[in-house]
Amino acid sequence: MRVTFRQLRAFVSTARLNSFVDAARALHVTPAALSNSVRELEEAAGFRLLERTTRSVRLSQEGEQFLPHAIHALDALKQIEQCATELRGRHHVLKIATSRLVGWSLMTRIYRDFHLAHPNIRLTPVDVKVDDIRSSVERGLADLAISTHTQVGEHLIATPLFHSRICVVCPRLHPLAQRKRLRWKELADEPLIFVGSLPQLHLANQLGAGHHFSQVREVEDTTAALSLVAAGMGLAVCPGFVEPATRVHRLKVLKVGDPIVSRPYSLFVDSRRAGRAEIRQFTDFALEYFARVGKRPVEDAPLEVF
Repeated sequence: MRVTFRQLRAFVSTARLNSFVDAARALHVTPAALSNSVRELEEAAGFRLLERTTRSVRLSQEGEQFLPHAIHALDALKQIEQCATELRGRHHVLKIATSRLVGWSLMTRIYRDFHLAHPNIRLTPVDVKVDDIRSSVERGLADLAISTHTQVGEHLIATPLFHSRICVVCPRLHPLAQRKRLRWKELADEPLIFVGSLPQLHLANQLGAGHHFSQVREVEDTTAALSLVAAGMGLAVCPGFVEPATRVHRLKVLKVGDPIVSRPYSLFVDSRRAGRAEIRQFTDFALEYFARVGKRPVEDAPLEVF
């Protein structure tokens, strides 16, 4: 099946505007030319994408299923075109996958300072699920990833960056909110919220078989977890650097001990692309930046660092 950018663009524009005339005007082509492009796409696909009448144009049943894939393909082609433009202009794109929490809490000043030092490299955050951050590098969706350190695939190189103490976030009026010391065993019957599956597995491994939580649920990102905490629907198990994000709803971050559990975070690079100059430059920059934290948890770093 041979499909062109022109055909996909004609189909998507017509489907969105429900009119050959309006779509042709938007694309600066004649209605006849646009209609021919859609017809060519239908012939290549082997089925009708649009139902035409004298007064209207609407998607066929097949067209409704085909449209999301056509939009996705157009977006991918536009990204290819943008990448080529940037490379011609000597701009290199560096795609970085990490959680929204890490990006918002820890990476802002790093992004800013790196941009000032390397203005020809365009940093582009990649938004993926927490459990998919590392694999996004292996699949080529990102050039670098910053995530919790676990076993990695054969092509990934993991370089330690920092560690963070695992804490619990609760509403400020929760009975536990005024406690100065809290133990994991005291949370056995509390409704706990984890972001993704990996943090729960890590905590269970660190606590050992003697610890058990009776009420556990998973959400896809930290903002969802904190919104449930603010609604009084549970306590979120989060890294200590979550604290700035809790201020919106005046939530309380509680340190938990017996034992103290920390999670290491690393920078992940695919060994097959690790030699690219911009990847090496960002890796060295990030390592130097986080070296200022030292051995303490990253949330205990001086304010001037982050």
